[in-house]
Amino acid sequence: MKNDTMETETPIYKVFLLEGEDYVTMEWSGYANSKQFREGTEKMFEKLLTHKATKVLGNIKDMVLIGSEDQAWLHEQFLPKAITGGFKAIALVRPVHYFNNVAIESIVFKINQDALNVQVFNNVEDARAWLKNLN
Repeated sequence: MKNDTMETETPIYKVFLLEGEDYVTMEWSGYANSKQFREGTEKMFEKLLTHKATKVLGNIKDMVLIGSEDQAWLHEQFLPKAITGGFKAIALVRPVHYFNNVAIESIVFKINQDALNVQVFNNVEDARAWLKNLN
């Protein structure tokens, strides 16, 4: 499979849709400052809208931390807009960095699962399988 021509890649994040897949993939690596985190998250949403997708694979295994201000932004501003725009499900690959794992648990706990189906997996393969089985 090849990546579509609208791939967005920086040293911190990569956002793409593989040919034949119905979900957007985000891969994060290292520490994303607030600007990078918000920019990458918005790029993911743009790609969802462009491809009329509703699901995301968030590979955050190597992401170091989502800061508290960015967590608040995610809950208060980004997620309501994204859910209204059709975002329905995300499969996250559990971070190896302790503090980001705690941050993800906090984020997921606060999400209304009726509005956005969120599951956390230990590897990419399980996350992909879950997404492929969703309607």
